[in-house]
This record gives sequence, structure tokens and C-alpha cells, in this order.
Amino acid sequence: TVLSGTPHLLVVRTPTPGLVWYAAISSRSSEAIDATGVLDGWHGYLTRDDYAGWYQYDPGLAGVQLCCAHLIRSLRAVLALAPGAQKWAGRLIDLLREAGALVVAARADGRTRLDQKTIDELRTRYDRDVRVGELANMSRPWKDDRNHPGLVLARRLAAKADQVWLFTTDLKIPWVNNPAEQAIRLPKRHQAVSGYWHTPTTLAAYLRVRSYLVTARDHGLRAIDAIRMTLAGKPWMPVPRLASPAPALAA
Repeated sequence: TVLSGTPHLLVVRTPTPGLVWYAAISSRSSEAIDATGVLDGWHGYLTRDDYAGWYQYDPGLAGVQLCCAHLIRSLRAVLALAPGAQKWAGRLIDLLREAGALVVAARADGRTRLDQKTIDELRTRYDRDVRVGELANMSRPWKDDRNHPGLVLARRLAAKADQVWLFTTDLKIPWVNNPAEQAIRLPKRHQAVSGYWHTPTTLAAYLRVRSYLVTARDHGLRAIDAIRMTLAGKPWMPVPRLASPAPALAA
């Protein structure tokens, strides 16, 4: 059996140093994601993109942080459509980056959240430019009489503002899911270069070994040492930390 590009790869990762878990799924459907069982009974925070397959978990989570790197890419794409008419998107890019820098500084100072006055000021500027984006694109024509991408994005940002700004109220929550995206890069590159996975069994074995080795590396253990310990019958295992509700990142 040859799997010719059919599997999709799923990664769930706790903030470094933490745990990294890889799985192959048959599609990106909600059902395929849920069948992995990786988030069953888990009620922490999740930093993710806005793909609809994740929505099923939202009611049971402590909170959702939308990945700001994904949002910035979406804003940049809208800005590129008409830089003169979509300046609101550029301002929001700057605003998100400004907020990220403020969080880094606050975390370095030992704080657990931004002060409420700063949060309110950021949200006021955000709400104003999101509204500008809605008004600027309300009647702007687009292909096949569909809504302009700027309008679609602005409405999404308005509806999910709390998920955009969660990271400012709890500094342990990452504002991007980049570590999960980085973790999936090499397996995706392998798939792109080879064009296929050999069998379900070899793919499952590859992802299981990679989950172990990447997690070990996150904890400062060299891959060769982790392999030696496993071959000696004493595989390295991370020490569980009781930090509930803990954050996680998904890609």
C-alpha cells in the first residue's frame, strides 16, 4: 500500500519545554481531528488558527487564542489588494506587533497580565480600525458578487475580538502557534520531497518516534541519548507538571 499524499499531519504542542505529539489524519474534517482523541477531556487554553475543525472544542476550553501570526498574514494579504484603501489592515498589523512587544516586556518584569488601562487602549484602537475595515469594504465589489476579502476579515476580527486579545490578559498564553508550525515543517518537507508515505504502519511509526525525539529535545536531551535510553529498555519520560489549565498550541 502506498499513501500518495492522502494523510494530513496534525501537531499539538505544549509551550516549550513541553510535549510534542504528531498524528496522521485522513482529512482535515472535524470528525478526523476528533477521532485522534488528543484533546478529549482537556480543558486548558488552545492557541490555534481559525480553521473550523477546531471549533468543536471551544465550549470545553478555558479559552482560545487565535494565532496572531496567522492574523497578520491575513491582514497583509488584504493590505496588498489596495494599499491606499486598506490602510486599516496595516494599522492592525502594527497594533498586534505592538501588543506582542508589550507582553514580552511585561513577562520580563514578572507580571501575569497587561494592566487594564493598556488593554482598554489597545482594544479601542483595534475596534476602531476593524470598524473602518467593515465600512471601507461594505460596498466594495469583488468577484462573483461575493463579499470583499477585507469585509470578510474585518467581520471575523470583530466577532472574535476576545480570542484575538486573550494573550494580553494572561501572559502564559502564547500569542502565536509558531512552535507547533515549526514542529510540523520537517515532516511536511519530507512528504513534499518524497511525494508519499509508504504505508500506514511506517507513517505511524515515524510520527511516534518523532513525537518522542522532539519532546526529548525540548527538554534538553540529545536525540542519540534518548535513543540509547530506549534501546536499553529505559526510555526517557518527561516529568508531569501540574499546571491547570495549561496552554497548548495546535497546527
